[in-house]
Amino acid sequence: MRKYSWVKTVSALRTVLAACLALASFGSSAQGERWFTFEVSVFSNELASDRAQELPIKRVDAALNKGPVISLTQFFDLLNIAQWPAQTANQIPTSPEPVSGLLPEPLAAGEKSYQFVDLMRDPLIALSSSASDFQQTNRALERSPDYRLLAHEVWRQPLADEGKSTPIRIIGGRQRAGGFELEGTIDLHFNSRQDRIVLDTNLVLEANSADDLVFHHKQSREMRSTEFHYLDSPAIGVIILAQPYEVPPLDPQNATTEFGC
Repeated sequence: MRKYSWVKTVSALRTVLAACLALASFGSSAQGERWFTFEVSVFSNELASDRAQELPIKRVDAALNKGPVISLTQFFDLLNIAQWPAQTANQIPTSPEPVSGLLPEPLAAGEKSYQFVDLMRDPLIALSSSASDFQQTNRALERSPDYRLLAHEVWRQPLADEGKSTPIRIIGGRQRAGGFELEGTIDLHFNSRQDRIVLDTNLVLEANSADDLVFHHKQSREMRSTEFHYLDSPAIGVIILAQPYEVPPLDPQNATTEFGC
């Protein structure tokens, strides 16, 4: 009886999770949005002769973004059950069969509920290396004594119109007491004609051990999707690729409010 009851509990739980996921995803993708998969690699030029072509500036003069920024949700953050409500975590039995496609999203401080994310439909989630087109490029950077890979991210998002985007936080390189060797943002949005993607970079890379001098990468580039783009500077390089992405349609049979999610 106990085994049969446990199986029924797991089955019911999966039904609830599937319904919650469908509802959350249904509300997250507005009609008419144009989605893209973005991939970015940021690396440093380790050649002293190249770096000598750019004079570092004081960090306080770099004018990094002080307004709202977005951080990509990392995969392991989604699995952090320690941030779930204790009563909810205790109610979920351990199953030998994982719930396909469903990953928990951690709670912000003070929240009383949790939600599940859909890797195929939810934006701004850092994807695994299996979704990467830069694997060969990144390996070449990591093997070269002249360059050093600092940050690499793959994610999906709907692209905002000009003036309506929020910069995405980028960090990488060696971790310091006060932060990271590489810090800053990239901003992605359509141009005014909506026929090109605009990338604005605002990144700093520490130039000395005291961390008071930095190399500043601040550039803007109009891009076509499906094309590799390289933004160069004597100290910092940025490679980016944007590919159109079709959000998979939802199964209308899963769209139900029965469980009040």
